[in-house]
Amino acid sequence: MFPKSSLALTALAATLCSTLPALADGTAAAQYKSGTLTVDVSGPDVSMQLRLPMTRADASSGGAKQTLEPAEVVARLKQADKLFVFPEKAKCQVENANAFVVDTQGRPTTGDGNIQAMYRFRCDGATAARIDKIGFRLADQIPGLDKLKLQVATDKGDVAKELSPASGDVTL
Repeated sequence: MFPKSSLALTALAATLCSTLPALADGTAAAQYKSGTLTVDVSGPDVSMQLRLPMTRADASSGGAKQTLEPAEVVARLKQADKLFVFPEKAKCQVENANAFVVDTQGRPTTGDGNIQAMYRFRCDGATAARIDKIGFRLADQIPGLDKLKLQVATDKGDVAKELSPASGDVTL
């Protein structure tokens, strides 16, 4: 007979082996199901920082699938005018939109990894105080993005909310 510790190791190895096939055979897909978005509204400037951690999912399993490669997600995230909706009266324009994939050490990579994006908008200085609402359309562009933790800082105070595909507008 084997000692109990040997049996425990065998059971652990069996468990790991049964959960790794999706990774080993290449069917595990990178997905972006949740993230955090920090928004700072200061006068006529609006800056944002988005973080989407990568998760792995078995591509053969049922349910909603995210079929975009990380490079396609990055390309979509660079289209800030499709992701964020400001009141028309504020006349906000994209000043800068940058997105990239990083590895586990935070270094830019062209492979799978976490995604970071930064945005800067310039709004009409005379009407910047009219930014009383922002629409977030990230879930429209990133299929499978189920929730986003939002933190907004304004001159009026802070707003914390969890966004979902069904609730993407925030009143400030």
